[in-house]
Amino acid sequence: MNQSSNCDPLSMGRRSEHTRRQLSDLILQAAEQLIVDHGLAGLSARAIARDIGYTPGTIYLLFANLDDVILHVNARTLDALYAYIKAAIAKERSPLRQLMQAARAYVEFARTHPNRWRACFEHRLPVDVAGPDDIDVRIQQLIDLIMAPLADVSQTEGAALDAAAQALWSGVHGICILTLTHKLQMVGGREIEHLTDNLVRHYLVGLAASDASTDSMGP
Repeated sequence: MNQSSNCDPLSMGRRSEHTRRQLSDLILQAAEQLIVDHGLAGLSARAIARDIGYTPGTIYLLFANLDDVILHVNARTLDALYAYIKAAIAKERSPLRQLMQAARAYVEFARTHPNRWRACFEHRLPVDVAGPDDIDVRIQQLIDLIMAPLADVSQTEGAALDAAAQALWSGVHGICILTLTHKLQMVGGREIEHLTDNLVRHYLVGLAASDASTDSMGP
């Protein structure tokens, strides 16, 4: 009796047996390493397939397309970044020091994992394709890490606190971009920790001054 109709399509072209979960992990690990080594420009279904010993078509049995693979890799990177910043904050008791350590950790992660970090923020989906909510959720979780210490230091809450966290995060993100594009010489080439500490301190001073000015104006 011919059993070919019962074959699992994933078995075609494989070097060894893997479950769907194992194969998915293999694909993401290979894609992540290709991004680490060559950036997004070096990532392709053919390159992934070559590295894991499967046909390129096998990838599309588990992922919708290459963009889907990249989004899954980026989710892993954002989870790693979250854990890295959370660990840095946990070492400090002072809210101000927590904010400074969060900023330092964010930039340090980008410096030590440049291609993974850049893939998270440089990857673009086609204009007619909506991005998955879980990526936005993960980015918001990064911002949420600084909400409590920022509220303690600034005595800000509600929409004003949300705006302050977004502004501070955007400033640190800008330092990352300057660092990875080797443009810091244009702003003095100061040590990264010095820049992030100054950004946090000066932003908080400006935020306090803005709040005081608003209070003095009255209702």
